Amino acid sequence: MSNSAAALKEAVEFEKKALEKYQEAVALVKHPETKETLQKLTIDKQQTIESMHWIIMAEAGEIETEKPAEQVEGEEPASGASKCPFSGALAEMGIDITKMSKEEAMEKMGDMSKLLPGGSES
Repeated sequence: MSNSAAALKEAVEFEKKALEKYQEAVALVKHPETKETLQKLTIDKQQTIESMHWIIMAEAGEIETEKPAEQVEGEEPASGASKCPFSGALAEMGIDITKMSKEEAMEKMGDMSKLLPGGSES
């Protein structure tokens, strides 16, 4: 495993510990607004952890990322801002994220986290 993947893996462990504390706090808070905000934070933290698993796998060379397409003369360059670098690997698994909204894609990735080694144990 590369040094960067190891560092990222360690960072995810800290994120998981923080998530546990947020979840603990949700059960203890009294104010509805605070509880709602903490619940949103726990969802965001969980999504971050799940996304980091993909990044770690890519950095460790466990999945192949899609190479950017070559620009054809006379065409506008495609914006890579919304392009998922893992769409090729996801397509191989039968998931076409190009036809999904961002929310659907994140929901699907959340479901897939249960399949990953060291996935979330919520």
